[in-house]
Order: sequence, then structure tokens, then C-alpha cells
Amino acid sequence: MLLLFKIVVLVLFATVYYCLITGKFDKAAIAFIAGALAIFMNSILKIIPDLSVERLSDFVDFDTIGLLIGMMIILPFIKKSGFFEYMAVQTLRLSKGNLKVLFIMINVTTAISSAFLNNVSTVMVFIPIILAITDSINKNPFPFLMSLVFSANIGGTATLIGDPPNMLVGFAAHKSFMDFIYNVSPGVLLTFLAIIIYLMVKEKKYFVLSEEERQLLRGFMEKDPKEMIRDRKLLLKSLGAFAGAIAGFTVPPTIVKPSVVALTAAAIFLLMIKADAKVMEEVYKEIEWSTIFFFLGMFTLIFALEKLGFIDIMSSVFIKASVYPFLLIFMVLWIPLLAASILSAVPMVMVMIPIVQRVIGVVQLNSHVSSNIWWALVLGACFGGNMTMIGAAANIVVSGLTSNLERGRITFSNFFKYAFPVVMISGVIATFYITIKTFL
Repeated sequence: MLLLFKIVVLVLFATVYYCLITGKFDKAAIAFIAGALAIFMNSILKIIPDLSVERLSDFVDFDTIGLLIGMMIILPFIKKSGFFEYMAVQTLRLSKGNLKVLFIMINVTTAISSAFLNNVSTVMVFIPIILAITDSINKNPFPFLMSLVFSANIGGTATLIGDPPNMLVGFAAHKSFMDFIYNVSPGVLLTFLAIIIYLMVKEKKYFVLSEEERQLLRGFMEKDPKEMIRDRKLLLKSLGAFAGAIAGFTVPPTIVKPSVVALTAAAIFLLMIKADAKVMEEVYKEIEWSTIFFFLGMFTLIFALEKLGFIDIMSSVFIKASVYPFLLIFMVLWIPLLAASILSAVPMVMVMIPIVQRVIGVVQLNSHVSSNIWWALVLGACFGGNMTMIGAAANIVVSGLTSNLERGRITFSNFFKYAFPVVMISGVIATFYITIKTFL
């Protein structure tokens, strides 16, 4: 019976990853189905006592899900108020019609916004602006759109709430919002600067404009950013709730967990806007239920793999490498960095977390190595998500929105060719940063 259940779980796990790679089935649906089937089969075979609906909280990280839901309630209303469009037009005006300055400002704004806001929402604000500008001056939008993806994913790496993989690592390793700021954001800043410089050198001819093109670009500056704000009261309330949540995240998690902060901020915000049935219907539509269902399914599968001993088998490779701490750090960073390009960052991190926990629990590592191994995982998985169009949610959204373009259409092949050097540069800088941080 044990062998049969092991085969079933492995087949379910392999099926989920096959669907993630090929896109032949919705990732949330297949993960949820696989998790549910694992619980169903276990209820019949009685192999893992804790793998049951009654013990759901033992293997589903509701701290991560609570944090996601809290932020998902607040962020759509910030978007609804027109704040993102306001920031976009302000960026345009500040660029003063200089395409190179505009390129830098959009990417800086995207990176900073993605550190605190949903990556998908951030890129969707700038996509129509980029397309409108490039179309008016007859420019291929491809370099602009690709840089937008890179900036969103790199910027999202900097904070606990910037990207779902960070939330997973944060709760698993008991890392706070400020831990991410202190330990990850310097490496993110170095990487972001290097990538922007690389792209500007690579695309230097792209930024050369004729006088006619400059005049067309200046025309976009005539818009009044204040007109972009659709609901000033909603803006103040949603930004207030969001600012309160950010302030709460700075409190050590031993005092109050980030998930509690996010859910409390969301609850207060709903009270502030006097949420009725109509408003709540809007909330239900805006919550990314696909992400929640995906997490539920994956948490279940990973727990089953762990209890059946598969995680121990994978961990043994890393445990052997722990004799050489640099090699261990290198593997924890580079394996997710390369694998996330195919499997995407979130499921890769979900597999790696119990492996890293096992290594730390078995091997006597010094405090620097045991702490920085988590930051290596964060940097590797998040940066690796930049390599292919399925590596992260922002990649999928941007590539999908270009499917009907005559120029600038993003395909799997041209995305990979353009992104590969960027990810390699990111990996080298991350390795350099973590090495210095750990061993010097």
C-alpha cells in the first residue's frame, strides 16, 4: 500500500509540473485537483495520519494565504481610485520627452511599486502607456516591455510582500519585513542597476529619436495627472490602509504576524468604505482565487512528498554539499534560478523550502550560512523567474497582451533569447552579494 501511494503522489506531482511547463491545464486547477486526490487516496489507504481535511492547518501555510488575501482586498481599490494612472502620467511629465529618461523612470517606478504592490497590477498600468508612446513614434515596444518585466520581478524580490515566493520563505524561515529590507534589498538594488545599465548599452540605438519623434513624445506630457484620479476619497482611504499595513509589517513577527497585520488592515479598510453587498461582490471578483487554490494544492502535495521521504532524498544532495558551505549556498541559489525558468518561481520555492529546512536541521551550519541560505533561495528563485515567459505572473500577462501586436509580439523563443543574459548577470551579482555577505 505504501508503494502504491508513493507512486500515486509522484504521478500527481509530475502531472502538475508537466501542466505548469506545457500550459495544457490551468495551474491552479491542476494543483488543487492533485492535492485533493492525494487527500482522497490517503483517506482510503491510511498512509499519512496527518494528511486529512481535519488537519489542514498542519500543512497549509495560512499565514501566507492570509497575507495574500489581505493585500488582495486593498490593492484593487488603490487601482480603482486612479492612483496607478496618476503615477504613470507623472512619470511621463518628469521625463520631459526624453526617451532614455522615460525608460529609466518607468523601470525605476515599476521596480519600487513592485516591491510593495502586485506585480501584475504594476505592469498593467504601464503597458498601455508604453504601447501608445512607441506606436506614435513608430518604435518597436519589445525592449520597453521586456525591461518592464525584468524591473517588476527584480523589484518584487526586495520585500516580504513583493512576491509570493518571498512570503513563503518569510513565514517558513520566520523572517520579518525588515529582515528582507536589510538582507535582500541591497542585492536587489545592485542587480537592478546592473540590468538597467546593461539594457541601456544594449539598446543605445533604440533611444536615438528624430526631432519629429521628440515632438510626438512631448505631446504626452500635456495630460494633467490630477485628472487621472477618479475617486479622491477612495484614494485616501485605500492608501491609508495600505500605509498602515506597511507600518505594521515593520513590527517583529514574534509580536504580530504580517498575515494578521494584512487582514486587520483589510478589515479596517472595509469598515472605512462601509462595504455593502455590492462592494463585497467587487472584492470577491478582485481576489486572485487562482493563486489561493494553487497554494492549497501545492502545500498538500509538498507535505505528502515530505512525509513519504522524497524530500529527504532530495535533501541528501544538499547535505553532502554542506561540507563546502560555498557550494551549498551556490546550489541553493543557482538550482532554483535555472529551474524557476521552467517550473516558475512559486512551485520551485515550495519544493526547496522543506529541503533547506532539512539541511539546516541536520547539518551544523554557522549562523551566517544558515541565515543567508534563505536569502540565496529568495534571490535565485525570483531572479530565475525572469528567464522565460512562464517564469512569473508578470511575464505571462505582458506576453499575453502582446499577442495581437504587429510589432513587439513576445514569444517563448524571443523572450528567452533576450532574457538569458539578464538572468545570468542577475545570478552572478546575487552570488557575489551572498558570498560577501556570508563569508566576509
